[in-house]
Order: sequence, then C-alpha cells, then structure tokens
Amino acid sequence: MRNACRAPVGCVLKALRDRGMKVRPGGESQWQAFCPVHEADGQGHKPSLSVGTGDDGRVLIHCHAGCPTESVLAALGLKLADLMPPTRRKPPVRKNQRKVLGPIVKTYDYLDAHGNLLFQVTRHDDPKTFRQRRPDGNGGWIPNLNGTPRVLYKLQELLAADPDEWVFVVEGEKDVESLASIGLQATCNPGGAGKWNQLDNDSALHGRHVTILPDKDDPGRRHASDVASRLRGKATKLKIVELPGDGKDVSDWLDDLDAREPEELRNALLDMANRAPLWNSPEPQGGGDDPVFVCLADIAPKSVEWLWPERIALGKLTILAGDPGLGKSFVTLDMAAKVSTGRAWPDCREIPNAAGGVVLLSAEDDLADTIRPRLDAADADCRRIIALTAIRKCDPETGREEEHPFSLAEDLPGLEGAIKQVTNCRLVVIDPISAYMGRTDSHKNAEVRGVLAPLAELAARHRVAVVAVTHLRKGEGPAMYRTMGSLAFVAAARAAYATIKDKADPSGARRLVLPVKNNLGNDTTGLAYRLRTHYSNNGQPVVSWETEPVTTTIDEVMKTERHASDDAAPALAEAKKWLADALALGPKLARELVKEAGKDGVTVATLRRAKHALKVESCKGKDTTDGKWSWRLPLEGTQAHEP
Repeated sequence: MRNACRAPVGCVLKALRDRGMKVRPGGESQWQAFCPVHEADGQGHKPSLSVGTGDDGRVLIHCHAGCPTESVLAALGLKLADLMPPTRRKPPVRKNQRKVLGPIVKTYDYLDAHGNLLFQVTRHDDPKTFRQRRPDGNGGWIPNLNGTPRVLYKLQELLAADPDEWVFVVEGEKDVESLASIGLQATCNPGGAGKWNQLDNDSALHGRHVTILPDKDDPGRRHASDVASRLRGKATKLKIVELPGDGKDVSDWLDDLDAREPEELRNALLDMANRAPLWNSPEPQGGGDDPVFVCLADIAPKSVEWLWPERIALGKLTILAGDPGLGKSFVTLDMAAKVSTGRAWPDCREIPNAAGGVVLLSAEDDLADTIRPRLDAADADCRRIIALTAIRKCDPETGREEEHPFSLAEDLPGLEGAIKQVTNCRLVVIDPISAYMGRTDSHKNAEVRGVLAPLAELAARHRVAVVAVTHLRKGEGPAMYRTMGSLAFVAAARAAYATIKDKADPSGARRLVLPVKNNLGNDTTGLAYRLRTHYSNNGQPVVSWETEPVTTTIDEVMKTERHASDDAAPALAEAKKWLADALALGPKLARELVKEAGKDGVTVATLRRAKHALKVESCKGKDTTDGKWSWRLPLEGTQAHEP
C-alpha cells in the first residue's frame, strides 16, 4: 500500500468526523472516507480514503487519488509522532535489583599457560548480553572475576604458534573463533572494546607479527588504537587493517563471503595483512605512565637449556673477550665444529651433545683461505654452517639491489632469516661484535643496551646460543671492567669469559679461558688450551683442550700480571743504566750486547725495553763494525732501522 502511515484508528476517525468527512465501514477492520485534501467539502460519488487496522493495533491510511499521507495528516491536524500507538513502558529497575538474564547460548573458556581454566565468558540471548564467571572449585560458579588473572583468549594456542605467523587481534571471542575456523591465529581480551588495559599481561604478543582488525565503529577504532599503543615496541610488526564491506566486524565480513572456500578467505586476510603499512602513530607525550605487568602464574617454569653444560646457555648471549693473537677465533670455530658434528665438550665428554646448525659472522678472517681451512682442520661438518656476509637492500634512488654490511642495530631480521636457513640452529658466533654495531656508540650504555636487548630476545625466541667476541682494553681493575667498550656488553650477557696467556707456562703457548661472570651456571672454573699443528690438519692450528679444570680466577691472574709489571720497573732501570754504560764509548754489535747483558742478568726482553726507552738506534754501514747490525746512542739527525 503506497503512501501509508500508521496511527491509532480512533484518533484518525475522530479527526475525519470533526472536519465533516463521512466515514463508513468498508469491511472487517476497514473504513472508507472522503479525503480531507482533495475532497475537502466531503462531497463526491465515492470516498477515496481507506483506513485499515493492522494486526499490531495500528492503522494504515491510503488515498487512492494519490494524495501524500503527510498531506492527509496535516489536513487532519495530526503528526506522525503524535499518532504512533502507545508503547508499553518497562517497569523501572529498582536499586540493587539484578537484571534478569536470558539463557546461556555460548561459553568461552579462558585458560592459563598450563591449560587450567581461569574463568568463562558467557553469552546470553533475549537480550544479547555477556557475563564473566569463575569456577568456585566445587563444580559451581562465582559471578565475578575478583582476584582472577585476566589473560588473552586462546593463550595456549598463541604461545605454541609459530612466531612468524600473523596474529589477528579482534574485539570479541566470536571473531576469534571465526578466524580459527579458517586456520588463522587470533586472540582478544575479555570484556571487549576499551578493556585491554585490564589484562594482567600481553607478553604472548611480544616479538610477534600482529594485525589488529577493529570493529567499524568509534569504540572499535579507539580500541584498536589503544591496543596498538600498548604493543608499540613489543610486537615485531604491528598493523591496523579495517576490512572492506558493510559488516561491522570480521565475522560479518566472513559471512558476506561465505560462498568462498576457507583457504581463499585465509589467503585474502593474510594478503591484506602483508600489504598493509606498519602502524606508525606518534609516541605518547606523557611517557612512563603505562606500566606492563606480568603475572607469574602465567609463566611456565622451565630449566636452563645448555649448549655447553654449565658454561654457555641456549637462548642467551655470551661474551668471549681477550687480547689479540690469543686464539679467540680458533676457540669459536672449535665450538662451531663441535656443534656441527655433535661432539662432546672437553670438560664433559660423558654427556652427549646434540648436533645442530651454526651461523657465523666474521669481519676479520677470509672465508676461503682462513675460516674454511680452520673448520676442516677441526673436523667440522660445514654443511651445517653458514656465514652471514652482507644484507641485500634496494637503493631508493636507483631501484637496484645492493649489498650492505650487516648491522645488529638495523638488520636483525636478516640474522633471524639466516638462523632459519640452517636446520636446528644452536649457535651464532659474532666475531668481533664491535664490527657489527653500525652507528651505535659502543661506549654509551644506553645505545649498547638498545642493540643487545633485541639480540637477546632473538636468541631466546629461537633457542640459540649467541657468542660474541670482543677485546680486552688495557688498564687496571676487575676483568668485568676491562672488556672493550661499554660495561653494557658484559651486563647484557648471561656469561662472559676472558682468554689470557698463562704467564706460568715456560713455553708461553698455554692459554686460559676463565669466567668473568656466569649468572646461570654452577661451574666457576676455567679451562686451558694450546694451539697445535699436525700434518693431518694441512698445517692449520687446532685447539687442543686440557681436561683438567683451572681453578684460578681471572682477577687473580690479572693481579699477578700487575705485580709482575710493578716488579719489572727496577729491572728496567738497571737495564737502562747498563745499556747506557755499554754504549758510552761508541756503537757495539747487537749480538754481543745481548750476550753480555745475559751474563749480567739482563733478559733480552728487558734489554729491548731499555733500548726503546733510551731511543738507542740500530745502524748498519761503513762506519760500523764489519757491516753488521750495531746499536748506538742516538745521534742528532741520524735515522736507521733494523729488520
């Protein structure tokens, strides 16, 4: 019926009669009358206005001559708002009176990391309502969450998921289930929009690729922005994607496309996530007022996993420091060889060692003529070892791909990709770490921590041991303060070791590897090794470990060295006086000086230090004895060099 409106029939009939319009029955619940618009005088052969009563007590008005319903009501002095049928008012809810809930049509279980039920969200119909309840321990329920940890929905599945998969954050449990039905990882917080801050922690999303799918209303968009702000700097990738179409949420979007296969829908969502730009909102101005809490009940306890038992832990950063020329690189390559073949460690030969992959970053040695021969000499399985040599990037100006030096500050995803290239990667060697710090000032604690913290997270995420090589700087004090650069290097590592010469070894070939710190292991002893060359190794030195532990500490060794240095001062003074007296009458053959000094108790090393201190010159020529190398006190304007 065109141009129809609804009004109480008595109101309409009375208004017609008041204006002199004749009204007569036209059937069951029907009346006929002259139209007050074009039949204002109420005259005519046949009434053109029909008035009918609907099933719900309302009426329909229609002029068969085409007069608009609004004009008919205006002629009768009526308004649509006035003519609507009276509505039944709901009785007022008294104070403390609970709203009557409809039946439960769906329950959503929230479990902790161990699979224990923490609480439920229940959905009720008639009217649609959500409630939360927790078990009382006796098979019943308590209708509140007082003292109950608020966790993410599907927490167990989230913790077990591949960290490289996209995780979709939505507003409700129904949306999570909808995405799970097509094979996608999804989660939400209890309570819906605006309640993310009530979570006890969201650490299950840290280090992951997160795409937020907001409901298409103002609360949904605000909620998405709030979630993104709280995951800023914690998620590896963070995006917000508003779905196309007229639906309010992702469940509506899936319903609109229900004719498509689940795989097609899954790929469509993943494609939108991959193509969307990273979320890049300005940093909050306040800062420091958004604490992140972790409930220890949600943390599953576990034991430390070891690469080298009690010395180098998997998933942690370890520092190996030492002066140049002591064989630190030989030690790390020996470790790589043992990991690649599963051979036992020197101090625990009875403990089996699982074979695994190795990633090498070496800035000082050539792969072909140095690293590969050394690995072969150490009986490594080079099929399990890869070297990360550079990062390929696209030049924004030319559009060409170019190789750039790897930087821990900028290219950590590249290292993550390298770790995934080898099966069961267990070890990453960075030698030396100072070569891969990029533009980071290695002497500033804050900048160093900013680089090492993500590296430590990467190690933990992939359960690999990261061994970083650095140098010891000259100076005095505990070994912890002698590592090159900032103290943050040693502070960030869970274990640190120093390689140092054994001054008590007459041959000078024995090296000590002593712990500087070991926060996780119980072994506080060190080890000793020598570099040995054998014909079977193609002339390449290999590390030969001693099985007996070294009980002396690194600080004791360094203290002994300092005392030895102090004791050498009088000896140097005596050597300087001896050498000055020996050369007072003119040049002398170097070989004779060394022989005579030895007879008088002056060592060769001390004699050479005295020579350097006195600026004694080495000379060879017609004015010296038989054209052989001689030493003489410095002459003004003379330059000579000894090979």
